[in-house]
Amino acid sequence: GIILVMLSLALFLDLRLAFWVSVGIAVAFVGTFSVMAAIGLSINMMSLFGFILAIGIVVDDAIVMGEKIYDEVEKGGDPLQAAIRGAQRVALPVTLAVATTMVAFLPLLFAPGTIGKFLFQIPAIVIIVLAISVIEALFIMPHHLSRLKVHQAGGNPVSRFFRRARNKVDGILSGFVNGPLESALRFSVAHYMVVIAAALGVFILTIGVISAGYVKFSFFPQVEGRYVTAKLELAEGTPAENTLAYATELERLAKQATRELAPGEDLVNATMITVGVQEASGPGAGAALGLVKGNRASVIIEMIDPEERTVTGKELENRWRELASSLPTARKLSYASNVINLGSPVQVQLSARTDDGLARAVSALRQELERVDGVFDVRDDREPGKREVQFELKPYARTLGLTVEALSQQVRAAFFGAEAVRIQRGRDEVRVYLRLPGVERNALGDISQYRVRTPAGAFVPIEQVATVSLGFGDPTIVREDGRRLNTVFAEIDLGRVTGQQVNARLVDQFLPQLEQEIPGLSYAMGGEQREQSQTLPSLARNFLLSVFVMFALLSLAFRSYAQPFIVIASIPFGLVGATIGHLAMGLSFGLTSLFGIVGLSGIIVNGALVLVDFVNEERRRGLPPTEAIVSAAKSRFRPVLLTAITTFLGIFPLIIERSIQAQFLIPLAVSIAVGVLLGTVLLMLLTPAMVKLESDLRIRWQAFRGRAPGGVAATGND
Repeated sequence: GIILVMLSLALFLDLRLAFWVSVGIAVAFVGTFSVMAAIGLSINMMSLFGFILAIGIVVDDAIVMGEKIYDEVEKGGDPLQAAIRGAQRVALPVTLAVATTMVAFLPLLFAPGTIGKFLFQIPAIVIIVLAISVIEALFIMPHHLSRLKVHQAGGNPVSRFFRRARNKVDGILSGFVNGPLESALRFSVAHYMVVIAAALGVFILTIGVISAGYVKFSFFPQVEGRYVTAKLELAEGTPAENTLAYATELERLAKQATRELAPGEDLVNATMITVGVQEASGPGAGAALGLVKGNRASVIIEMIDPEERTVTGKELENRWRELASSLPTARKLSYASNVINLGSPVQVQLSARTDDGLARAVSALRQELERVDGVFDVRDDREPGKREVQFELKPYARTLGLTVEALSQQVRAAFFGAEAVRIQRGRDEVRVYLRLPGVERNALGDISQYRVRTPAGAFVPIEQVATVSLGFGDPTIVREDGRRLNTVFAEIDLGRVTGQQVNARLVDQFLPQLEQEIPGLSYAMGGEQREQSQTLPSLARNFLLSVFVMFALLSLAFRSYAQPFIVIASIPFGLVGATIGHLAMGLSFGLTSLFGIVGLSGIIVNGALVLVDFVNEERRRGLPPTEAIVSAAKSRFRPVLLTAITTFLGIFPLIIERSIQAQFLIPLAVSIAVGVLLGTVLLMLLTPAMVKLESDLRIRWQAFRGRAPGGVAATGND
């Protein structure tokens, strides 16, 4: 990434200027390491991704500063004074540009939920790097550039090569700026309403593309991993040997699936079977908490690294599931191949007044999900426990004064035992229990022969006072606010449907109808949906707050309430570029995509900010509005284009990275890189049109005030 950025700088700028701009990256990174040590951040995968994102962003302020200083030094005079003039001229827009970018990344620091904690270090690193980079650009770079002898020709072959390349690029760029760009700018200024309407049309079309599902929404992307896991649960009481035999057959089918998907290619590093517990994922992840049960098992297939194979873990998972459908039906059999799991895409918690109503609701929901195309592995957390003898009091027992508590105490004492005394024997304490003789409690039929004592002292057969039946106990009972809960889970095939679509269908149609059919039924969404409901509203609130802070900063700098709107109007068009990038890459929108769009909002305003600032300068020099806009846009096209290119190239290596760790960050990188590249193209036409609109509205307002009774004609540009 750094090499690509330096090469692009060398093609657009003097080689020595490109070198000092690149040095700013190193200074900012070294300074960031010092700050990290002070505040307790470590060097890890997340913080390194933060540095990768910062590579392209951090040079923006140095490019604007260096290009202006170099321009001033080229004009002649004392180099030190020229450097000071150049630094003073762009100090405000550079500081504002960095401040708005930092403000844009602030909402990501406070994202709630598991993912917010997971991604926290990325915006933290970017903010620290930007803060140090602006100090370097304002106070260190001007001194370095003041020593450049700009008219001295470099003598080494490298300098001569890059000078020739730069001259060629300059010629192409000058021809474009003075030809097609100037024509486009004059059209935008002359027909600004057409340009604004076209831009709005593009934005509305982008929203339509997202709403129509051409770019699907998946809260968290499915990350390709090395492990594909099958979790197996057979009927209660199944011997461990039978469970192992079933798991071994699953393992055989998994190897058959790999041979079918990649004939002649060895996709599997190792396999592991555990019986008695269920592994959460690969080895080292630890077993799921709970009792060791012989009817449970896990089969884990460790594949070779994703970079070395053509078959994805999801493809193996799907084929494995198809082959395993021929096996005898298990109570539960689910598969997983994702690295990060926030819970099932569809996860609904149900609660009802009665156990019967809750069971009906769970059954109805499962049937509804099984009818949805693209939904599979529908299951719930109801688990029948061990077989037990259950008693229900008859009305006759009430007349005798018997209660459920009294009955249960007597039966427990007779068949399990009641503690009579504790005897101390040396260091040990021995408990002595009294219960029926062994011959009277060694068969289920003995229970029906047992006689219960009533409060009056009489003994009656247990079958006269209670109904005796066999059933299954509950191994676990989950309650929330005193109400019993059951949860229904389901997985989805992103190629056919998204979790968002399935959850919307349940919440809008099925669950409200089920509430009417089953009195006292209530539901809550869990898993990814719960994480989404916590994260997205908070992210939206924080983003709106950051936009307000940007507006306040720009208002103070421009001393205007209208011009900040021009700059902030460029933010929605970052979404256009991000959407095109996701379409081109075949990616789904998700949380990391939104993180990228939020961060992009601070980057994309930089070009508009610098452009508006230079328009104001040209107008202060006395140029008419149209000429001021065209002149400013032409003069700032090179740095605006270069900042967009360097941002894209700095992040581009992350977009094409295939490692497991990078997969969930690729949507974030695509949002920023493609968004800033295409967004910059749009703002070079839209910002001049909006500046001209603001200028015309201001002139008309001043004319209106001048004609109003008692009005005073306004003068000047502001």
